[in-house]
Amino acid sequence: MNIQQEHLPKDKPATEDQEWGFSVETFLEDNWLYLLAIIFLLGIFYYARYSWRKRHENGSK
Repeated sequence: MNIQQEHLPKDKPATEDQEWGFSVETFLEDNWLYLLAIIFLLGIFYYARYSWRKRHENGSK
């Protein structure tokens, strides 16, 4: 008795969503507001550091 199963799915390589659980596009779409806030805070930090350095360079001369 030989029973063949003809309707089994073929093996395919995993998509990026299946392999990692998310793709870069969906990550950016879901978290763009948080990423924008981080960039904004880093901008404030680097500007404050730059202005502090400029103030102290002018005060020491």
